Amino acid sequence: MIERYMSNSEYETHFVTLFGLRSRIGRELPIKRRMRILDVATGEGFFALEIARLYDNVKVVGIDISRSVVREARGNVGKENAQDLIEIVEMDAVKMRFSEGEFDIAVNFTGLEDILMTRGKSGVQQTFSEVSRVLKPDSNYCFVIMPPDEMETNAQKIEATLFSYICGATWLNSKEYETMLEEAKFKLCEKRSYGTYMKFTSQQAKNEIKYIIRRVPKVYGVSTPTFEEIWTRFGQDIEKNGLGCYSKVLLMIARKIEDVDDR
Repeated sequence: MIERYMSNSEYETHFVTLFGLRSRIGRELPIKRRMRILDVATGEGFFALEIARLYDNVKVVGIDISRSVVREARGNVGKENAQDLIEIVEMDAVKMRFSEGEFDIAVNFTGLEDILMTRGKSGVQQTFSEVSRVLKPDSNYCFVIMPPDEMETNAQKIEATLFSYICGATWLNSKEYETMLEEAKFKLCEKRSYGTYMKFTSQQAKNEIKYIIRRVPKVYGVSTPTFEEIWTRFGQDIEKNGLGCYSKVLLMIARKIEDVDDR
């Protein structure tokens, strides 16, 4: 795997574009026409928007616990005139207000790390149980994660470790997610790796860290270490290796099952 440093112009739009990563993953999801899709921890709504672009005649409902992020997502949906395709709702993923069997498929793009940060490991498990409850039988749950045990390059390993440190919650490994799926009555069908294969320069990494430690307390009410603490711990490694920017992610595709004997 060969990563390259992004240019400063690429850095300016990196989170919005993610170098086409959302589109590449979205195209390979088991989505069909007229599906009602749940986007868990939708964040700014970029993955919901990508799905709406890729698939005809679908309805996406994105939920997020943060009121300010919900406002951002609704603004992004409005800019794309996608209000008829996407609904953004302020809702806690661990206690959804939807009825049983309401959705045809559920998706999540790296939002489980945010749930881990705000609700802990038990919150992620409860989210899986809630997703299972609101999905129809035999429906799919497709989520994108960055488990530390799947990281390969130094830049990727730093990314997983650094953001775990900032958020005060060690990101879960792939086996932990698999166990959670089983406990929530899902069967793991497939795992696929993707990535931007891009990384931040040292200066870009500094900018990114400063942005995140300003944003996380404001949006999620979670305290973070100071920039000085973070850079003392990680700066030397970042200067040597760069910092991964969604350089590698893992897509898990699971199917809801009704009977444990069907596994």
